[in-house]
Amino acid sequence: MGKILQRGETGFGILIEHDAGFISSEINKDILNENFELKPNEPVLVNCILQKWGVKNKNGRIYPKDVLLPQVQIYQELVNTNSAVSEADHPDSSIISLQNISHMITKMWWGTGDKENVLYGQLKLIVSPGYIKYGVVSVIGDKIVLYLQNKIKLGISSRGVGTLKEISGENLVQNDFELIGFDLVATPSTPGAYLFPEKQGSVGFGETYVNKNGIYLKEEDDKILTAVNKFLL
Repeated sequence: MGKILQRGETGFGILIEHDAGFISSEINKDILNENFELKPNEPVLVNCILQKWGVKNKNGRIYPKDVLLPQVQIYQELVNTNSAVSEADHPDSSIISLQNISHMITKMWWGTGDKENVLYGQLKLIVSPGYIKYGVVSVIGDKIVLYLQNKIKLGISSRGVGTLKEISGENLVQNDFELIGFDLVATPSTPGAYLFPEKQGSVGFGETYVNKNGIYLKEEDDKILTAVNKFLL
């Protein structure tokens, strides 16, 4: 199973990051609308941010570009074959449990410009015919849709296995990193880690990132607070 590395720990183990961001999308506003109705044969899709390279996250870890990009390329093969499944919550394991699958990744793409380090993704929630037709909850994906319909905040966080090494005072993920998946979580550790409706628009992340010159910068926090406050109203 391996050991889950906690904040400040180095060495080899399971790396769980709760501080993914979010992205606004036209398909998000529908499912978060109280009048949203599921339709047979139509997938339930949600867009979000999956990961970022060069970012010092809430756990004090940085995923270098040359470490994260190759793993995303490998993971894309799972996406292409409808095999990029993940779970609700983070299990204490490096194995995806078939009993706990709640969604699959159907698309991934990198941002451009000052967002080139941001990995975006589209989730397809695994929903049962019984929930679509009768509202009967029988699989985890049904619960996720129910939570979203009741405006419960959900986020995405990554799970992988690899080595953390302290270099020049920073904890850097090493090139033995293996990406496992992107799980749904109820309490991400960063304000921008929630799934938001489209009407909020794009906002920044309340964290530092490394620009092309290797300088740490901090994006504006007021936009995040504005989006969160509007979402909670």
